[in-house]
Amino acid sequence: MYMTEEKKRFAVYKPRKTGNGAAVQFDFNEKIGAVFIEASSQNGEQSFDWANKIVFKLSMNDCAKIIAVIENRLKNADLFHDISKSKHVTETDVKNTTVSISKGDYGYFFKISRQKQDSSLQTIQTSLSEDEAVILRILLSKAIEKTYW
Repeated sequence: MYMTEEKKRFAVYKPRKTGNGAAVQFDFNEKIGAVFIEASSQNGEQSFDWANKIVFKLSMNDCAKIIAVIENRLKNADLFHDISKSKHVTETDVKNTTVSISKGDYGYFFKISRQKQDSSLQTIQTSLSEDEAVILRILLSKAIEKTYW
């Protein structure tokens, strides 16, 4: 976990020998009161393609849905953002992004996707262990707490 004065980051890096691993970072930026997910595909033995990362900004309601899955209140959470409706569009070639998290037998399945205007789809998926999910739950809970109280 990486922390600075205004930003708290929890990172999950899962490289694989087959080269199809992934890395996911959850950043809570207190200054702007938002949690960002950044995900990247593996592009080498121990390296990731951060130049082509997928970014997803979580609302506090999105954070609560993910917490509900981790606390076994929901089986899964599917989040959808239509980028074209955002006031803060930075990637004009992106049509929408989705995040899904679901409970598995031995942890959680995490998937993030980005669809571009030309309909091409980029998907990154990985697993989260039970202990990684506990840390994520704490980060998201603290983000909600710091944003509202």
